[in-house]
Amino acid sequence: MKRVVMTLSNPFKPDPRVYKEASSLVKAGYDVTIIAWDREEKYPKMETMNGIKILRIHIKSCYGLPLCFTVGLFLFYLRSLFLLMKMDFDIIHTHDFDTAILGFILKKMKNKVWVYDVHDLYESMVKLVSGEKLARIVRYVDSYFQKNADLVFTASQKVKQVVQRNNKNVFVILNTVNPDYLKNLPKYPTFTIFYGGVLSGNRFLLEMLKIAERLGVTYRVAGKGWVDVEEILKKQLGKNFLGFIPHEQIFVELERAHLTFAIYDPRFENIRLSLPNKVFEAASVKTPILVSRGTALAELVESMKIGWAVEYEVRDVENMVFFLLANPKHLKKAGHIGHKIYLKKYTWNFVEQILFGVYPWGG
Repeated sequence: MKRVVMTLSNPFKPDPRVYKEASSLVKAGYDVTIIAWDREEKYPKMETMNGIKILRIHIKSCYGLPLCFTVGLFLFYLRSLFLLMKMDFDIIHTHDFDTAILGFILKKMKNKVWVYDVHDLYESMVKLVSGEKLARIVRYVDSYFQKNADLVFTASQKVKQVVQRNNKNVFVILNTVNPDYLKNLPKYPTFTIFYGGVLSGNRFLLEMLKIAERLGVTYRVAGKGWVDVEEILKKQLGKNFLGFIPHEQIFVELERAHLTFAIYDPRFENIRLSLPNKVFEAASVKTPILVSRGTALAELVESMKIGWAVEYEVRDVENMVFFLLANPKHLKKAGHIGHKIYLKKYTWNFVEQILFGVYPWGG
């Protein structure tokens, strides 16, 4: 049995992409351990979930504050390396740029096979928070990591095209789901827009709050993230602010809502090229989605007919919500057609076969 250690910089509550990959590898006969960073210090230090062994490192840190995060991350690296140097395993599978250094070190020091899972183009995220200068440094370092990895996964074809400049051994593992979550639940009695995910300042969350107020529709939000955004939503939404909820509950909220959205600022490369899991989650429960025009996500949504692309500005989004509020038949049609296309091409079962076919010592 080949042994895999995965690393990630969140507490694995669980992280949906990591959980799907790890569960599939366990099913294929791999022994999988996850080393996760619990910066809230609130989850068990050791746990087994669906055959996956989880080791959480408790180091207090925060969200949305770069310096605080960097100090905590450095301490996480030290503790992780201490564990990894003592562990016996065959493959180190690092998730995203912020744990890639662990894969690089283990490949060089212990000659381990390194799988680098690029969830996002990290340089674009750094540019948003810290500016162009630091983003250029991240781009250089990330390119070096990509060149040295034995195998690279991305979550979209367009991100793959970027990574292929540095490494030809790149495969797309779409961040999709299986259709098990569809329960045929009734919609909420009043028109409801739902968002579940990271709460940050570039995801149209506060803009949608104002749109919902003006149009008199219900707006429900679940997730954690930037403290200032979270506080505004909590204050304005009251009981419709759900905070962090289990992943399974996200699908209940999605299915009962009339509309969801993934409207992110398309000025940033990562947003233009990536395919977040929200479109697949929405399609799995027949709920239409609004996304930003000019992105890979918009191309996917329009090809699946599960939603509509809008400009990243209040007037265009408000006009679209108003139109859908007045013409609910378009929502029902999009949900039905999008779900059918998703079942034919985009469930996790299809992606899992790619994972099995390319993973080191697979099959």
